[in-house]
Amino acid sequence: MDNVTNNQPIPPTALWTRFVRIGLGISILLLLIAYPCYVQVSEGTAVVVTRFGKPTRQWMEPGAYFKLPWPIEDARVVDLRQHVFNTPYTATLTRDRRNVVLSTFVVWDVSDPLLFLQSSGSVEAVSAKIDGMVTAAKNNRMGGYDLSALVSTNSDQVQTVRIEQQLLADVQQNALDKFGIQIRQIGINRIAYEASNVSAVLAQMKAERESAAKQLRAVGDKDANAIRDDALVRSEEILRDGRLEAGKIRANAEQKVSEIYAQAHMRDPEFYRYWRSLESLKRSLGSDSTVILRTNEGFMDLLTTPPPVPNAAVPPTQPTTSNDRTVRLPQVDPRTNIEGQP
Repeated sequence: MDNVTNNQPIPPTALWTRFVRIGLGISILLLLIAYPCYVQVSEGTAVVVTRFGKPTRQWMEPGAYFKLPWPIEDARVVDLRQHVFNTPYTATLTRDRRNVVLSTFVVWDVSDPLLFLQSSGSVEAVSAKIDGMVTAAKNNRMGGYDLSALVSTNSDQVQTVRIEQQLLADVQQNALDKFGIQIRQIGINRIAYEASNVSAVLAQMKAERESAAKQLRAVGDKDANAIRDDALVRSEEILRDGRLEAGKIRANAEQKVSEIYAQAHMRDPEFYRYWRSLESLKRSLGSDSTVILRTNEGFMDLLTTPPPVPNAAVPPTQPTTSNDRTVRLPQVDPRTNIEGQP
């Protein structure tokens, strides 16, 4: 009975199931063997493959790569993003013998991952090496500058940008050749002073402020003098033009007056002389004046003698006798105030 059972053929379904299980097991085994050989390179990173601890090749483009399984080959991931490193405070002596404490920052990234791992192997190790390079460059460069190149009230004297560019040029190529890193920027982060230098710095800043104020005052005085001189010249020109114009007006007026006097004299010379005498009398006496004269004085003739009749006067219609003489006096009373225009 048992022999008959063992000799029975295997159903096709069971045979298929057995093949599936065997294939699945082989696939899992292959995946387990292949997984350590698979390497995925992400964006912003690079992979360096080492064989028995010695770097052999590097992959910098994103994608899937394969290597031999561990422990034959190993993959080390390197971060290609930019790193910022702040150097510690270091005392530096300037050209004018001032001790200044500087702190700088360094921006860098890995450009050669294979050389980076061979030379330093980690970010912390390469940061320490960068610190030494930057410190040496600071001591070298600051010896050629005065303190005013770092801190000054005059912006033209400050040369921090130039100093930063020189520091970058001093360490950039050396860091690339030795460590496989590219230094992108070096900047002065902070400037401090020792206690002995604070008073000297304040005195220097005060002197610079006083010098700037003196220059501003000199410029202001110069501009004020120029404005005053210009105003004086213009005022003289205006006065000169006014005098010329007034002279012209006065000359024209005097000419017209002379013409009027000449016309009056030509029409009636005797009456003209009488009228001019009255004008002289007015100018001589002025206003609010009291004059006591003798009857035989020259001025009395003007007050007692009738004025001559103008040529243009119309003769009276009523005849007069020789005994009736009408005396027409000017409106001036010698016993009272004589008023007239000066």
